[in-house]
Amino acid sequence: MPETAAPDPAPPPAWRFAFDRERHRRRALLRRLAALLGTGTLAFTLTAWLLLRHESRAPRSGPPGPPAAKTDGAPRGSAPAAGEEAVSAALRTARAQLQALNQDDVSGAYSYFSPAYRARVPLATFRRLVRAHREMFHTEEQDVNTRSHSDDRVILDIHVSSDDDEDYVAQFTLVRLNGRWCVDNLRWGFDDDDTHSSA
Repeated sequence: MPETAAPDPAPPPAWRFAFDRERHRRRALLRRLAALLGTGTLAFTLTAWLLLRHESRAPRSGPPGPPAAKTDGAPRGSAPAAGEEAVSAALRTARAQLQALNQDDVSGAYSYFSPAYRARVPLATFRRLVRAHREMFHTEEQDVNTRSHSDDRVILDIHVSSDDDEDYVAQFTLVRLNGRWCVDNLRWGFDDDDTHSSA
């Protein structure tokens, strides 16, 4: 007897194609959701770490005194008459650097740093820092405190309000080198006595 060809298998029902498409769509959606969840978790962790790191590095000052108006003279404090000249000269340098930052003159502000500071922080690094936090460095002086002073070294806390609606303390360490006052270190932190901060 002649062989008969096997009949073609019946095509799958139409609902089967729709079911497969839906299954693939759900799997793709779950993959996207998992990727989104992973990215969000990573971003949250990184942000929390950066905030904690920033807070841990903020300078801790003693209890602030009552606010005082900005003056062009020496900052209030217990500097004896012999040291007032050094404190006033150092303060003029700190204010000149703040003014340069206010005017976005990064190179000018950098020129007030000591050679030791410049060896630690190159101009390109300082420029990136200032550009990344531009509004923070546009400030108005509120108060000045003298932490310590000698004929060749002065540490000042200059309380400022900035364009980002925050209050900060700029802690300047200034040294006299060859008759010229230079900023040997500058630490910038939130003011613990911030009364009009948005955060």
